[in-house]
Amino acid sequence: MSKIPNGFEVIQLFEQFSPKHLALEGDKIGLQIGTLLKPVKNIMIALDILEDVIEEAITKNVDLIIAHHPPIFRPLKAIQTDTPAGRIIEKCIKHDIAIYAAHTNLDVAVGGVNDLLADALELKDVELLSPSYEDSQGNTLGLGRIGYIAEEMSLEQFADHVKKKLEVANLRIVGNLTDKVKKVAVLGGDGNKYISQAKFKGADVFVTGDMYYHVAQDAMMMGLNIVDPGHNVEKVMKKGVTKVLEKMFAEKKFEVFVFPSEPETDPFTFK
Repeated sequence: MSKIPNGFEVIQLFEQFSPKHLALEGDKIGLQIGTLLKPVKNIMIALDILEDVIEEAITKNVDLIIAHHPPIFRPLKAIQTDTPAGRIIEKCIKHDIAIYAAHTNLDVAVGGVNDLLADALELKDVELLSPSYEDSQGNTLGLGRIGYIAEEMSLEQFADHVKKKLEVANLRIVGNLTDKVKKVAVLGGDGNKYISQAKFKGADVFVTGDMYYHVAQDAMMMGLNIVDPGHNVEKVMKKGVTKVLEKMFAEKKFEVFVFPSEPETDPFTFK
């Protein structure tokens, strides 16, 4: 017999997939706006919480948003409803929309953001890029993934592969376009701190976002190619988490509709 779950039941199930304890120290995760003490019929999965995302949620009668990027990351000194951040909070409260954030715990989780990116790039023999945690069963977890593409290609060809598989129109490249690529490291979001791990593990190229100018120079000098498709490629989590939850809800016979948010939230365009 099916049932409409409450917010606590939904999140308890979600945290079996993406446990809070996997998050990096100091990360702002968990329930950020609203309450879980209510029935939940419609759940939206979002990368970012922007005003048009909240407008979509209002239109679609969403009870709960599970987001990757926390809408409240730095401490708030005031909630002013004539500011964008204040309007988002006001609209969520007025329309009883709860927002739960799963950030680095979703990056680390098996089947989470980094596995989804590795799958999208069709990597084989995938391992952890940066091991950081051992669970109670002795399994090692961590950030980033590293593996192999099926056939060697040039850096230029691989960049086109990234564009197609991660659905981006433009990207930045560090390295010689004729360099051969076989072993690939990938890390969703900002991967500046992990170029040494990628090089140490033998990556021919590191796919990551938000690459800084001087870090890119460091990578170039150490002979590590970089493909930077931007931070927004973490949008793979929208469909990925939707599929995971659909399966979990079906097994529990939860009568709840879960779907990915539609608005484009990447702030960058290239001309």
